Amino acid sequence: MAPKGSSVAWDHFVVKDKDQYMAECKMCKTQLSFKGSVSNLTKHLKRKHPLVNLVPRNSSTSASISLNSESPSSQVATATTSSSDTTANDRLSPAASTSNTGTVRVVQSGTKTIAAYIYKKNADKCKSDIDQLIMDLFILDFQPFRIVEDRGFRKLIQSAFPFYIIPTRKYFANNLLPSRYESLREIKMVELRNVESICITADIWTSSTNDSFLGVTGHYIDKDEYVLKSILLECVLLDGSHTSINLATELLRVAEEWQVANKILLAVSDNGSNIKKAIEKDLGWKHFGCYAHSLNLAVQEAMSKSEEVTALEGKIKTIVSYFKRSAKAWEKLKKYQEQAGKTVKRPLQSVSTRWNSIFYMMQRILEIKEEINSSLCNLNASAMSLSQFDWELCENVTKILKPFEEVTKEVSAQKYVSGSIVIPITTGLIASLENMDTSSYLETAQMFKQDLLGAIKTRFANLDRSRTFTVCMFLDPRFKLYFDDPSVAENTKQNVIQLVTAQIHKEDRVSQSSQNENGLMELQESTSTQPSTSTSGEVQISSVWQQYTQRMKNIQPKGTASSRAIIEVQRYLEDKVVCLLKKSHHYSGGNKGKMSCGLLLNDRRTRLGTRKVQQLMFLHQNT
Repeated sequence: MAPKGSSVAWDHFVVKDKDQYMAECKMCKTQLSFKGSVSNLTKHLKRKHPLVNLVPRNSSTSASISLNSESPSSQVATATTSSSDTTANDRLSPAASTSNTGTVRVVQSGTKTIAAYIYKKNADKCKSDIDQLIMDLFILDFQPFRIVEDRGFRKLIQSAFPFYIIPTRKYFANNLLPSRYESLREIKMVELRNVESICITADIWTSSTNDSFLGVTGHYIDKDEYVLKSILLECVLLDGSHTSINLATELLRVAEEWQVANKILLAVSDNGSNIKKAIEKDLGWKHFGCYAHSLNLAVQEAMSKSEEVTALEGKIKTIVSYFKRSAKAWEKLKKYQEQAGKTVKRPLQSVSTRWNSIFYMMQRILEIKEEINSSLCNLNASAMSLSQFDWELCENVTKILKPFEEVTKEVSAQKYVSGSIVIPITTGLIASLENMDTSSYLETAQMFKQDLLGAIKTRFANLDRSRTFTVCMFLDPRFKLYFDDPSVAENTKQNVIQLVTAQIHKEDRVSQSSQNENGLMELQESTSTQPSTSTSGEVQISSVWQQYTQRMKNIQPKGTASSRAIIEVQRYLEDKVVCLLKKSHHYSGGNKGKMSCGLLLNDRRTRLGTRKVQQLMFLHQNT
């Protein structure tokens, strides 16, 4: 609890030793003396946590924003409640009394009650808890900081917590936000210190305010829980041109700040020449192009080769724009859907950078085909209606693209490792296209399918030559030896044996001494004679068994690392293959950060500084 009449600096410290006047920083856990004043604490914040701005909780402006001129503790507020709500009101407002009629009345400040005394004793903790809950509105829901100045919000808080005075938005933005950011960042940095290796993904996008951001996310396996974990390392504003040198400089800075530069196994990004050169040439890291992005390029390449498909996309986009632009047209379309007893659905517009948005646009317009035609006819807009050929081509193309949509969802999931499915899912996609019966399809659609097949086989031709992908698939118990070429399967098996051999050698070197001690203890326990213990705590072996112990230490059976690795891999292969069960996907398409940033930089938040964007994004993704 902070001392009476405390400074705002105490929002970032806790008293560790009241007698010795020692306080601990909530962010970095440093202990400092505060005897006499808090100058030592404020100097620490300015030196170690410069992002934290010690803004007072309340200012002269907050008085003009409040609902009433009187302070909440001196007001007499009445509200009619049911008897079932009485207990809840007592908890929220300790200084409130409830009459038999169900009217809650706040006791005036001149009256001393036990409830008021207890409340004041815990006031600092209650205040801090409410502060953090309000911070969650900004972090989890991307609410603007100005919400604390909105009349409705202030009325709600004043009703729920009459003694709580809402701080200013500057207090939340400049004081609590940096503090929360630094605290979580420190926790995550400690977690990453115990990580042996990490993979990163890098993505660049432009916000609605025309600012370019670079998002860097780390992915690693938790050794204790053995689960995949991800952490947004940084969402940083990119100044200047996006050259490979500039991108490499930012990526290296982030990696060094998080102390993972020497732990990066590989980096995944889109296929842009600048980011590829930054990772491969300038930084010397192993690079993989994003599978979903490569798939996107393959589909767009095939679509661009077909003039009929490209023209169809343009016509549908025109129709969708018409219904989105005209309120009258939308009302007409909505009415026809309701009359048909259908769930009302809006037409979806495509996005040029995401092929699956074209698929969803075509799929949706097919779902409301009759209503679209009726609306356009009724609105004298038949000129933009699709012909019978267009409708049939749209249906054919949608069916052909369906497997691509399924694959995109599969590889874009976030809650499990997706590297092991790259080879089998590509093989399955090609087989799905080749086995698809398109004999009844339009010739244009058949040519489109062949173009897709060609693009996929070209872009993913060398997957079985990638040691990373083949080993990943081999080690996935759902696939193991799922290879088209037996020689690739055998080579991959030998690669895995080498990796396991190296791991066994490493473990033997690290744990040799402890293994000897454990072996010694096992030999002692196997004898009928109970060992004695010396005064120093060391185990004393009976003289009868000393010769046996010394000899057995040297002749314990132990295979070579290579032979043990072969046995280990063979046992793994002899186990049953795990069934490929349907998963519950959390689809991100590599754009989760983009969508979050889009929500963050909306019309109410266009004045939000890039530093606060970085802090809010970090907290949102990692909380």
